[in-house]
Amino acid sequence: MITLKSRYLGAMLGLAVGDALGAPVEFKERGSFPPVTEMQAGGPFNLQKGQWTDDTSLALCLGLSLVEKNGFDPYDQIEKYIKWFREGFMSCTGHCFDIGNTTKAALLRYEENKDIYAGSVDDPPTNGSLMRLAPIPLFYFKSPADTVKYAGLSSKVTHAPINCIKTCEDLAKYIQRALHGESKMEIFRDSTIDFRKSYEEVSGKGTAIECLEGAMWCFFHSKSFDEGVKMAVNLGDDTDTTAAVFGQIAGSFYGVEGIPESMLSDLFDKKLIEDVALKLFSSAGV
Repeated sequence: MITLKSRYLGAMLGLAVGDALGAPVEFKERGSFPPVTEMQAGGPFNLQKGQWTDDTSLALCLGLSLVEKNGFDPYDQIEKYIKWFREGFMSCTGHCFDIGNTTKAALLRYEENKDIYAGSVDDPPTNGSLMRLAPIPLFYFKSPADTVKYAGLSSKVTHAPINCIKTCEDLAKYIQRALHGESKMEIFRDSTIDFRKSYEEVSGKGTAIECLEGAMWCFFHSKSFDEGVKMAVNLGDDTDTTAAVFGQIAGSFYGVEGIPESMLSDLFDKKLIEDVALKLFSSAGV
């Protein structure tokens, strides 16, 4: 039986594993690179094998904020994002080397006017709030209503378009159901995702809707974390984020034992991620 603690560890480590697995082929079109089957170095940011990007950094920032403030504090969240942006806080390289345009625009607006909900409805509806989301359903495990509420608000800190908010609400709901041990059919019982599409029809592009659909499709149609995370990366384009979103739900579903040991052993600063996951587990009071 998969324990709840294992699912918490799986959610955060799964996010980071997907991020690190996809990072070396980020921005490459599907089919333009040899299929990814294991951790590797390189990519647009010349990372070492197992290093992760902004997806994991910002998830760690969000997780720490929830724990330290014992609840949802958007001011503290965005201050931590700024600390990452300006000082490399929670970066695996010690500096911010990868930041989405929508996130950057929101952080610059915050620095200018101190509006903590710095996302703009006029920004592109990208996946930058989906990629960091897992700490919300972990912290609010006991309350489905709060999980959905704060998932949406966590997006508005940097990503205000309705599609960003809605996909965050949906992903948080799916993760919470996975944490409770529900089946894949139960997790997606009210989903509008079209799982009848073929693999060729789903996308690894960076909009919130395409990202959620691609990641959830790979989860639904795979039999293991290992199979699914490779499917997600090999969709191409925004490879690290599609796989990080996949990793959040798949890690919650399969538990940390379901993540290949070879991927976990290659993961950069695994203990840091474990520590945040365990703090979220303790803070949730479960």
